[in-house]
Amino acid sequence: MSTPRLYWVGPDGQENVFQLEASEVLIGRKGDADIVLNNQHISRHHAKIVKMAEGHFLQDLSSTHGTFVNNQQVDHHVLKHGDKICFGKDRIELHFFIGEAKLPKAPKADTTRIFERSLMGLGVVLPSGSSDLEKISCILDFQYQWEQLFTPETAFQKILESALKISGAERGFILVREGNTFGYAAGMDGQGRPLSLAHFQRSHTVVDDVAAKGSPVFMVEGLGDKYKEQASIVAMHLRAVACLPLMGIPSQADSPSILGILYLDSTKRMHSLSGLDQKIISKLAVEAGNVLERVEMIKNIEARKKLELELGLAEETQRSLLPQNLPEVENLQIHAFSKPTRYVGGDFYDFVELETGELAGVLADVSGKGISASLLSSMLLGCLQMQLRAGLPIDEAINRLNRFLCEKSSSSRFVTMFLFTLSSEGSGRFISAGHNPTYLFRAATGEIEEIGSNNMIVGAFSFVSYQSNVLQLHKGDVLVVYSDGLTEAENPQGEMLGEDRVKEVIRMEASAGAKHLEDKLLETIQNFTVGRSQTDDITITIVERV
Repeated sequence: MSTPRLYWVGPDGQENVFQLEASEVLIGRKGDADIVLNNQHISRHHAKIVKMAEGHFLQDLSSTHGTFVNNQQVDHHVLKHGDKICFGKDRIELHFFIGEAKLPKAPKADTTRIFERSLMGLGVVLPSGSSDLEKISCILDFQYQWEQLFTPETAFQKILESALKISGAERGFILVREGNTFGYAAGMDGQGRPLSLAHFQRSHTVVDDVAAKGSPVFMVEGLGDKYKEQASIVAMHLRAVACLPLMGIPSQADSPSILGILYLDSTKRMHSLSGLDQKIISKLAVEAGNVLERVEMIKNIEARKKLELELGLAEETQRSLLPQNLPEVENLQIHAFSKPTRYVGGDFYDFVELETGELAGVLADVSGKGISASLLSSMLLGCLQMQLRAGLPIDEAINRLNRFLCEKSSSSRFVTMFLFTLSSEGSGRFISAGHNPTYLFRAATGEIEEIGSNNMIVGAFSFVSYQSNVLQLHKGDVLVVYSDGLTEAENPQGEMLGEDRVKEVIRMEASAGAKHLEDKLLETIQNFTVGRSQTDDITITIVERV
């Protein structure tokens, strides 16, 4: 069956197709989303699509302006081929497809519609039948340039050109926020010639005032007393300054803030700006803010793609350390499943066939999540593999591992672990080092034995000596080892799956075999969480004596 996909047309007119291969796809305005939609009416984390047994499940994440499927607002919805999904007040439109269906024809670039909406706002300011055709021409020319091709450079050039023509200023700059200051982004003189960074000068006092107050300053026929004696103004012989904040919504925020500054100055008086002139320049400042908002979005997307590539490589590396093929041991059926919260995690499992013919198995949970936990888990897995392959008993192997971890890791890092050996007759030994209960289903009685921790966590105390206990599986018995991400999986109401539900599934399904039990446990997680994001790594290993 073909992989389902989403299709949409971006604001630049580019067609996008996103394959829904991941188990969960986050949609929103924030840069960490899988699909980033840059629109002020899209919430940072707006919605997500979760792959489930019955199909792909769309869930609204309490967004401000809602999620819609086929023009009906939804909180959650199982997607069907051909569904039209819309997000937010502006109804950003995506299409859900399965198979090789013909995709909708891309409309004319959305940049035209975006700017048309901007002109509608300007139409409120422009009086009907205005005779100032030159000023209106500036706006219409900017619209034309925007329709043809969007780049930050061309947009800034047209904004500066129009602002300089209307104001009569000798120089104009667009500044972009760099931490707590503002740096050069673009410059132009009154003759339309570009001004480089080498020509970049401005009144720090005026810029700082506009940044602090968030309101424009217009001093086109002379400077106010506050500014006349400022050193930078005197040095540049300035007689007129106009300075406006460029507002936009950063990708990591929900409300507008100052992303940049439109700065105009002159050694002579500028044109006497009417209220209309000021509103036109203010409108150009709005468009410059939109450009900066888009530039920031593009940078965040590029940074996120680079990070995702690196995380993808980390995930591939970590997975390569896990067993590529589970060993085949007489009279034992082995199954395993592991899913980190995102890309990489701190859980690991392994199976090693010992020279004695026994099977050694381990499931471990490193404290913490993410890359730091995954690095530590990869190091510990490699170390433990060497100990077991060297033929050391599990007691000595874990004693050495504990000393190694105490030497190499901080005191805040520790590991819980269930380590065991089993022969083909089902006899063996185990060590549960601070791990959550392991369940042993007894086929003869249909009951579950809980195997609690019999040793301390690994990596906390160098003086600890680990001792193993006897383990015995009879025919039909099933051993279930798991990390606490299983029992702590949460539903949308914040309720945890819990040990009782897990044991009930084992009690009802284990008699049908290890593979059947694994499928039922995974199905239980999906049905219980109903698409809620995973809060912890989930790892399960199941060994059945057949």
